[in-house]
Amino acid sequence: MDSRFTRLWTASTISNLGDGVVFAAFPLIVASLTRDPIAVSVLAFSLRLPWLLFALPAGAIVDRNDRRRLMVGADLVRATALAILAVALATGDPSLLVLYLVGFLVGMAETIFDSAAEAFLPAIVEPPSLSKANGRLVSARWVANSFIGPPLGAGLFVAAIWLPVAVDAITFLAAAILVVSIAGSFSADRAPQAKTMRADIGEGVRWLWNHRLLRATALMAGGYNLVVSGMVAILVLFAQDEVGLSDLGFGIVLAALGVGGLVGGLVAGRIEQWAGTANALILGIVTAAMAATTMGFTSNALVLGGSIFAFGITTTLWNVVAISLRQELTPDALRGRAAAAGKMIAFGAEPIGALIGGLVAAWIGLRAPVLVAGAGLAVMALAALPVINQRAIDDARAAAATD
Repeated sequence: MDSRFTRLWTASTISNLGDGVVFAAFPLIVASLTRDPIAVSVLAFSLRLPWLLFALPAGAIVDRNDRRRLMVGADLVRATALAILAVALATGDPSLLVLYLVGFLVGMAETIFDSAAEAFLPAIVEPPSLSKANGRLVSARWVANSFIGPPLGAGLFVAAIWLPVAVDAITFLAAAILVVSIAGSFSADRAPQAKTMRADIGEGVRWLWNHRLLRATALMAGGYNLVVSGMVAILVLFAQDEVGLSDLGFGIVLAALGVGGLVGGLVAGRIEQWAGTANALILGIVTAAMAATTMGFTSNALVLGGSIFAFGITTTLWNVVAISLRQELTPDALRGRAAAAGKMIAFGAEPIGALIGGLVAAWIGLRAPVLVAGAGLAVMALAALPVINQRAIDDARAAAATD
């Protein structure tokens, strides 16, 4: 891995630090305006709804254009939107609708950036090093996004409500500058053969859906995010009202997610080598089910932090193994669309789960979405056992090598 990867890693780490700041600050901003669980969950919904609406067109755009330029453009859009929100927060009390609209715009840009970044990485990293490169990227993301960022974001929120949003805008601008400095042309090896956007999208969706293994991992990711996002959407209320954490305490507990993510990124490759790719994926889901169930029954801040730490490990393990596998098995000309289709299933489930989590919390109680997540993950792990196995993965790798 050369200096191009170093610049990409640095840009990713900087922007994820900003994301970690607002990961804690955004729900605190909303919670300062309302204690309604549904209203709080709508913020998570607005951030992820674009994955349902725009993921597939984003994938087609990625396979038609230079992926580096798309990443830069997406970062600049996010920087601008967040800067406008920071000004609005500094000069008055914006309505919840303003927060939701900015969240939606940031989410739209994310559909382009994430799909382009996944397709971009194999152009600067050789296939044998993809798991290592993804491990470094994901580890840095969790440390910045979930370890350093959240307590910093909570602290900045206490100092000034607009400050964490402004910091995030600056990090996206810095990331764009770094990515634009990576020399080279990064379009797909061959342009899509279809002549219309709809045909391009259909080609990518059919390829992913007809690939039995990648279809299964995409559906698993969607199921994981469906139940976990319902828990995460009301996590600030759960932590404060059920466990008794302060605003700063909420940020500190979230930092355990970053520590777990760092550990997960460092050990993901070793776990995959030791247990095999299939077992590593199943192990991640089973461990997440145990962590969610533990959270649902606790009122202890340390136990909550330990469970979130476990989530950091399992989520990183899953991301490193599943994303590397998809990059390895997908032809370059289809990487943008395959990534977007997979992410649409994965991330598109999040706004649905967030709304369901808010409704369940409002009707039954704040513990209910957490316990539902634990049960749902356990069922999903059992259902995946007949489909995701090492033999299927070895056969898919052999087939990809001959294409």
